[in-house]
Amino acid sequence: MEIGATKAVQDRLKTTKIEESKGASLAFCWDTHLTKIKGRNVLFIVNASNRYTIAMTDIEQGNWKYYTMYISRVIHVVMQEMGYSEDQIGQYFKMSGDTIVTKTHGRKSVGGINRMVMDAQYFGKKPEKEAKYQWELSEYLNRDICQPEGFDAYGYPSELFKLDMERLGIISKRKPAKIIDFTKYIDTNRSTNH
Repeated sequence: MEIGATKAVQDRLKTTKIEESKGASLAFCWDTHLTKIKGRNVLFIVNASNRYTIAMTDIEQGNWKYYTMYISRVIHVVMQEMGYSEDQIGQYFKMSGDTIVTKTHGRKSVGGINRMVMDAQYFGKKPEKEAKYQWELSEYLNRDICQPEGFDAYGYPSELFKLDMERLGIISKRKPAKIIDFTKYIDTNRSTNH
């Protein structure tokens, strides 16, 4: 797994030596950015493929020391919250390989982070005081329709995350949605209205 670090995160990690991306599948790449939202430090953890976003606050000193472990643990817990089984989560982490901190994963991914930061400014509530995982803010951000790097169609990050899990074979593919042909109804209505 590659954890991309923006300049703000690199500064917080007090590191200047950071690896280039090794070209891992984007579904296993998460870019991280640290910024202030309504007076609180918020760490955005954003999947480079599907733009699924996790917002965290109150990161303890020790967690910065063990950054890759911390990020992995956060992703694990969030996947549990999303309803993935321990086997599925284990499979995801096994497929993702060793966790390393790298540079971010391209302009589109960084653009996605910038969009999430901007959207977070419009979130109506302050980050919860007692919570580290900002569940409501994360849910709000994951309702933003986007077309991230890993997809050629628009969708919600939470749905696109599921599609990545299907593509990786971690969850079984759902049946395609039944498409309604609206032109059939429009043409029928047109002829009856004249």
